Amino acid sequence: MNRRQLLRQSAVTGIVGVTGVAVYRQVVDRFSNEPPPNRDTDTDPNGDDQIETPADLSPPAEEEPVRHGDEFGTVVDAVKAGADPEGNEPIDDFLNEYADDDTLLSFPAGTYLLPQIRLTEYDHLGVVAAHEEHPTFVAPANSCIDTDPHIQFDQITNFLLEGIDFDFSRDGAGGAVNVIASGDATVRDVTAQGSCRQQIAMFRIDIRDPEGTGLVERLRMQNAENSGWMTGAYVGQRHSGEVTFRDCELSEFTDNGLYGSAPGVSDGGGGTVHTEGGHFENNNVSNIRLGTDGSTARDDTIVVESAPKIDSINLRGIRFRRGSGQLVEDCDIRFGPEVTNSFGAIVFHADNGGARVANTQVTMDSDDIPAIKGFYHSGGGEGGPTFENLTVDGEAKRGYTVQLNGRDGTVFRNCTIEQRGDHRDGIRVAYSEGCELVDSRIDVSGYPLILRDSTMTIRNTTFVTPDGERHVDHMEAGPGDFRPGTWT
Repeated sequence: MNRRQLLRQSAVTGIVGVTGVAVYRQVVDRFSNEPPPNRDTDTDPNGDDQIETPADLSPPAEEEPVRHGDEFGTVVDAVKAGADPEGNEPIDDFLNEYADDDTLLSFPAGTYLLPQIRLTEYDHLGVVAAHEEHPTFVAPANSCIDTDPHIQFDQITNFLLEGIDFDFSRDGAGGAVNVIASGDATVRDVTAQGSCRQQIAMFRIDIRDPEGTGLVERLRMQNAENSGWMTGAYVGQRHSGEVTFRDCELSEFTDNGLYGSAPGVSDGGGGTVHTEGGHFENNNVSNIRLGTDGSTARDDTIVVESAPKIDSINLRGIRFRRGSGQLVEDCDIRFGPEVTNSFGAIVFHADNGGARVANTQVTMDSDDIPAIKGFYHSGGGEGGPTFENLTVDGEAKRGYTVQLNGRDGTVFRNCTIEQRGDHRDGIRVAYSEGCELVDSRIDVSGYPLILRDSTMTIRNTTFVTPDGERHVDHMEAGPGDFRPGTWT
């Protein structure tokens, strides 16, 4: 029996012991030559005293079940197999030896020294915490290698990474955690901290199979290092399946919190990216960036109050870059009064063909910054976004609450805009035909609606300013209407 067989047997025996069966059988065998107790009475055969069960015959107390232990053909207890939980000896040899198809690498609580490593081409591989505690993988000092990832799970199908804390905060330590999946992949309850100076992302996931799905759940990361341009979570250009980020927390990144638009480039994989219930805070460039048809942001909270330390600042909440037909729904976006550099809370880049924003709240307290901004659409078709049950409030002063250029077919339905800071205008639409404003209320301190070289159908909508109120049952409005001084 070689070392690997011996250690694997030891690891698997440890797991079997969880049920109590293996240990109990060994104890009973010691008494196999003695007659069994009388099952019909609680006394011994001589009738003397009640039989007392020997202490060592009692089944051992059950240990806590190993997480996901029943989902894999082979379960390897990392410590029993030789991995050092004190963080003194590296675990790359262990990972290379025991990673295999249909194999769970189960890590008890502890600290594990993780050099740079790449695990590739496995089917049904898991790397998880054994129980509820979070084992920590620590990168050695001075282990940064340019922009390379620190650990890459590459071309793996049915992959599971769960309950691991990646601590790359030592001097000169860092690198991304990459999951490049050939099929389905799940990343759950993972944290990461620390980075290299030239590192461009802290976490990356690609689902390369068009039929594959990925779930990233409760990923928590904060950029607290001087790392140049750093992305929190990056979805690679070749992503062609579907990935969902659920209940994740990303904050203080200098180059996007969630960068999900790369698959939408002309030669990209075209895979969709979804967020659900996430919390994104103070991420530069954008907190959420989407760029493929059908991508969504649902029930997310975005808070922008300050900027990370970097020279070029543009704090956007949600940015649509490329693609069309994305959806933002049931989101809460808040911009604080200290924000001074931003294109807006929800921004449509020129190459985006329009998205739908529904049941969403934007609180804008940042002066001169729009809640909604759409750049002149550079592609074919209308390119107009649709806003339904959108509410914008806050104390922002000056500028436009909504600013759209070259967005034919834009629709506002059941929307409420209340911006009472001084000299704050409502909706400005320029160079856009066939727009609609229906069942809405615009209440601002400046001009409620400005149309420049644009046409808009208005139905059942109320406009309010300090100078008066105007309700419009139905109107086909154009550039000559709602001019300053003529709207009441």
